[in-house]
Amino acid sequence: MPPRRRKLAAVSDPPARDRAPDLRDAVRAALDGMTWLDPSDQAMRALALRQAEEIEKAVDRAAELDELRRELAGDMAALKRLQKLEAMCEITKTVGWLGPQLQGVLRDLGGTPAARKAMQGDKPIGGRLAQLRANAAAREDDA
Repeated sequence: MPPRRRKLAAVSDPPARDRAPDLRDAVRAALDGMTWLDPSDQAMRALALRQAEEIEKAVDRAAELDELRRELAGDMAALKRLQKLEAMCEITKTVGWLGPQLQGVLRDLGGTPAARKAMQGDKPIGGRLAQLRANAAAREDDA
């Protein structure tokens, strides 16, 4: 094999990026802004907070995994520890699973624009179909 003419340079770490805002704080602030929530909504509120917590834990575990990889490079004894942690660090799966669920919980609490629009007094929930059903029920009561 002929010798290489140019020397290979070490790969540098990618530049650090700003971390996204903490989802726990964002969800807590959103829930605090939902003044219409009743005490009966506390379980859904707790669920939303728990889901945000799990998503943030996945991010924290991934950061720990990256740090361990750097610290323990070449240490075969630490490989099992890394593999165990790596199995818990599936951020994409965690966010992919819990993200839509969290959105659904927040939607059910009226925390999305569409849900708030549906809560308006002049527009019945369910739109035109709900209005037709309500009118039909009213006619049956009159009969």
